[in-house]
Amino acid sequence: MKSPQQELYDHVGGYSQSLGYDTYDHLPMQSENAPYPFVQVDGVTTVPVPTKTAIGAELNLTLNVWGNQEQRLDVDTMANTLLMVGSQRFKTEHYRFKGVMGGSSVQIMQDTSVPDTILNHAIIQLKFRLI
Repeated sequence: MKSPQQELYDHVGGYSQSLGYDTYDHLPMQSENAPYPFVQVDGVTTVPVPTKTAIGAELNLTLNVWGNQEQRLDVDTMANTLLMVGSQRFKTEHYRFKGVMGGSSVQIMQDTSVPDTILNHAIIQLKFRLI
């Protein structure tokens, strides 16, 4: 059986793909020649939340959207569309999740870490409760 973290990771990655976005579980290597824009499903952090009868959890998932210098609108649109998964309730094979919009966010910035290149980079933080 998969952990809640893995099922959430797989679900959100699949959701991104279902929207038609090129989606990776890593930053594509130069040899992969990934076209911009694309989505990278990053890490998941889990915080256990004990209750009287069970142990629940809050899970925080990070997504990155990358686009070239001319794709700021595309990056913004993709990031805000993906943010909406943070408002949903859904069931995976073994778990039920509830998005917590109050704990989710989007940040868009320019990235110049690649020489002679300006990229648009959105960081989407999504918060979920295991229910």
